[in-house]
Amino acid sequence: MSEDKTKRNRDIIRIILIAVLAIVVAGAILKINEGVAEREAIQAEYDATKANLTSKLDSISTELNGKILEISDLGGNIDSLIILKDSITSERDQLQRTRKANKALIQRLDRKVNGYEELLLAKDVEIADLKKINNELLEENNELKVDKNELNETINAAAERERQYQQKISLAAKHRAENIKIFNINSRGREKEGDFRKRQSQKIKVTFNIAENDVAPVSGHKIMIQLVDPSGNVVFDVARGSGSFKVDGKEQFFTAMQEIVFDNSKQELSFVYDKGSQFDTGDYKVVILADTYEMGIGTFNVR
Repeated sequence: MSEDKTKRNRDIIRIILIAVLAIVVAGAILKINEGVAEREAIQAEYDATKANLTSKLDSISTELNGKILEISDLGGNIDSLIILKDSITSERDQLQRTRKANKALIQRLDRKVNGYEELLLAKDVEIADLKKINNELLEENNELKVDKNELNETINAAAERERQYQQKISLAAKHRAENIKIFNINSRGREKEGDFRKRQSQKIKVTFNIAENDVAPVSGHKIMIQLVDPSGNVVFDVARGSGSFKVDGKEQFFTAMQEIVFDNSKQELSFVYDKGSQFDTGDYKVVILADTYEMGIGTFNVR
């Protein structure tokens, strides 16, 4: 009887141990399953948060890029914003490379996203201020342009008046020849004013006064005469003192020339020109010049 009892006790203990072991194994399996489910839930939440943060970072980067362009167009400083945009791009790339749940990274980026959103709002205020400043500058610039145009018109009008005044002064300062007389001189040295016969002479004398001119300054001038023959050519002989000068780039000839200093004393000038041969018949013209402009004209006829 004693051995049977002992055997039954052993069986009971074995059954109890098996039951306890089964309970422990079941608990462990349950705990493992709960851990897996919890990790899966955490990963799913991370993936959702990661996708949301990535979307926010992309949106912030796009919006920031627009504000960089706008601030740049308005003349604002964008150096720090470009650095910030590069930082946002780097953080987004770091987030996308992270596959497992990273609570610290998520929390850090979540705080930064909030800061970035506040920064975008602050940049809206900055852009509004820049627009206001630019509009004020534009209005001021337009006013300055109007003032400048009015000033230019005034300056141009004054310059035109000055030009007209100087033109009048220049015209008024030009010298005039008066009392123009032309003589022929015969072989005996006798002078006769007016027309003469071909056989009588080959030498002429031209006299005139320089008219008074209170506007003209005291200054030196080249006084020239052009003896123009009936064919319209200037009588010209370098050996007898003739020469040339230029007017507007074109060469002209003079028959004789003197250099004087005008002193407003009604100076009388005299030119004697010996042609060296008889004059051809026809009408002649004597053009008197001061430097390059005409002072007066006299005529005579050779019969």
